[in-house]
This record gives sequence, structure tokens and C-alpha cells, in this order.
Amino acid sequence: MLDFAIFAVTFLLALVGAVLYLYPASRQAAGIPGITPTEEKDGNLPDIVNSGSLHEFLVNLHERYGPVVSFWFGRRLVVSLGTVDVLKQHINPNKTSDPFETMLKSLLRYQSGGGSVSENHMRKKLYENGVTDSLKSNFALLLKLSEELLDKWLSYPETQHVPLSQHMLGFAMKSVTQMVMGSTFEDDQEVIRFQKNHGTILEDSMIFSLASCIITAKLCTWAICFLTTSEEVQKKLYEEINQVFGNGPVTPEKIEQL
Repeated sequence: MLDFAIFAVTFLLALVGAVLYLYPASRQAAGIPGITPTEEKDGNLPDIVNSGSLHEFLVNLHERYGPVVSFWFGRRLVVSLGTVDVLKQHINPNKTSDPFETMLKSLLRYQSGGGSVSENHMRKKLYENGVTDSLKSNFALLLKLSEELLDKWLSYPETQHVPLSQHMLGFAMKSVTQMVMGSTFEDDQEVIRFQKNHGTILEDSMIFSLASCIITAKLCTWAICFLTTSEEVQKKLYEEINQVFGNGPVTPEKIEQL
């Protein structure tokens, strides 16, 4: 009878421990401040929705808990780094995996055979050199497309709303597709057709499309958005551009001096 009682108590404790471990609200990142999940399966997704966006959610989270915080994205624990200094402290120069590429491959159910560290570094170097060479050789095209977009904006009345995200995505796709695929995409209809169909593109084509076009568009969108809300930064940028470029043309060499 005593043996059975000991077994029952042990089993009960083990069961309670398993439930506490499996239920995400009971778990916290060791030593990292943050919030517990509001729902077992969705984690803090309801909080993100109620905040209006992931950006607003993270801003509020960092204001409450500091530069390093944790939250739950579904059942996955996520740690957010809120300052550049903290990010620099956690960069591992020996890490060779690309999280963006890893995410896409997992979505596509794509399994890679991997490679040695030297092979991964070589592949990354080739990619970086390819992008750099493409930008340099197509710099005039990039300026032309930028000036076309600027002329379009200047033709608008001051009170007219500018769909910034849509325009930036169009600008990014026109730039990237023409630099990589040539004159075929000088026709705006080809760019629009590509934009409509790019959701069905797979593997390398999908990585090219999302990594180049979407990230470029979002970067330009936020850069312009923040510039429009900060007159002080606009003034500093204007003064620096005048100092570096003067009345001369915009060139890659001078851009590196900014």
C-alpha cells in the first residue's frame, strides 16, 4: 500500500510538472524580462493585434521592460533586441546560416544538404560581390528610376495622399528586375504582372523576389516615413548632401562618403 502511495504521489508530481512545462504561460526566458502568453496556442499574437502592429507592440514592450525583452510568437519564445549596441553584442561573426534564407526554405519544405564553413563563406562572398557589381554597373538606371518617382511625387498637389508602401514596392521591383533581368521589365505592365505572380515563385526565385524587392521596399518606406516626421533629420541630411555632392552629379564614390 505504501509503495502504491509513493508511486501515485510521484506520478502526480511528474504530471503537474509536465503540464507546467508544456503550458507556455508557465515558462520565461531565463534572466530575460518580458511577458507571458495570453493564449496557450497563439502566445502573444492577440497582444500584437491589439497593439495595431508588431512595430507598435515591440515599441511598447521595450518601453516597459528595457532594451532586451521576450515574448511568445505562437508557441515559440522570441527575444527582441531594441538597441544597436545590444544587437552588436549578440552578433556572432562565425555564424554562417542566413535566418531569412532558413525561414524561406522551411516554408518551402526545402531541405539543403548543407556545406562546410568555407563553402558557405564563399557563397556569401559571391552573392555580395554580385550585388555590389550589379549596383555599380546599373547606377545610372537607379538614378533614372529615382528621378522618375520624384517627378511623379512633385506633380501631386500638396494635399494629395501618397500610397508610400505601394510606390516603394513598385520602385524596388522596377529597379531590381531591370538590373537583374534587363530591358524586359522597362514596361510597367511587365512589372505589375510580376508583382501579381511573385507569390507563386519558388525557391531561389522566391528568395530573390522577397529578399531584394520586399526588403528594399520596406527599407525605403520606413526611411522616407521617418524623414517626413523629423525636420531636424531632414535638415542634417540636406546639409550633408550639399557638402558631399555640391552641384556635382550623384556617384557611387560620393555616396560612400555620406
